Amino acid sequence: MMGTSICYLNGKFVDVAKARISPLDRGFLLGEGLFETWRTYRGRPYAIAEHLARMTRSAGRIGIDFDPDEPWQERSVELARRNRMLDSDGAVRMTITRGRGPVSLVLERTEDPTRLMLFRPLEPGLGAAKRDGVAVHLVSVGSGVSERQRQIKSLNYLPAVMARTQARERGCFEALYHLDCGKVLEGTTSNVFAVKRGVVRTTPISMGLLPGVTRHKVIKLARSLAKLREEVLTLDDLAGADEVFLTSSSIEIVPVVRVGRRKVGNGRVGELTRGLQRRYRENVARELDLPIELLGE
Repeated sequence: MMGTSICYLNGKFVDVAKARISPLDRGFLLGEGLFETWRTYRGRPYAIAEHLARMTRSAGRIGIDFDPDEPWQERSVELARRNRMLDSDGAVRMTITRGRGPVSLVLERTEDPTRLMLFRPLEPGLGAAKRDGVAVHLVSVGSGVSERQRQIKSLNYLPAVMARTQARERGCFEALYHLDCGKVLEGTTSNVFAVKRGVVRTTPISMGLLPGVTRHKVIKLARSLAKLREEVLTLDDLAGADEVFLTSSSIEIVPVVRVGRRKVGNGRVGELTRGLQRRYRENVARELDLPIELLGE
């Protein structure tokens, strides 16, 4: 695993090279699992309570036992310490699966779900992306969202892997999903916002989107700076927007300056996006009791 040498696996901190998961694990065989990723600043997990709450809801929906009251925050900090990341920023990915069980398409509860936590560094070039803005690639998902996440972060991420790979092959930072009718949904790992004449808009969760933790925080911040509407975005909305930006826990807020081959607005990062970036960082520093200058990219 790039960027980490120690992982947390089923109650123990172990060397990644020595970690073992059963070949009968239903997460590996059938994709019966979930994951959450939270950002860490100087080893301190940010918004971990919200991520654990979403994991709890998702686990309940697919019948995997998960206890949010276990000391996950302490384990996250210890994972950062063991990977020598207490003086820099990174991200922790938690994965849980149904665990070892019969090779069957029938849902069955297992006694020992697999629980894995990995520490990883932030994506190279994130600082430049947040400063200068990025390009995004558009990917059609047909007429529905049945093959997508359905509001839980399941392990069935092959469509996202393919879409993000297409984006990177075209020199783009992220891929955005849209329906054939032109309705814009979200990115492979991000939510998308558009700004037009001072109004911030984002597609509502009711369209089948993942309820992003950072999306929720940014919506509250945006309402303090401008008008905000949760309504369906379209490809035309992106084409005519003054500003577009992406949100997720690991990237925070990344401006978009090009959608496909079209420039967004004047092709430069907008002032409202800049203001949201500042407010978000101020909130992180305040909630974690860290000087803002110690926050990384």
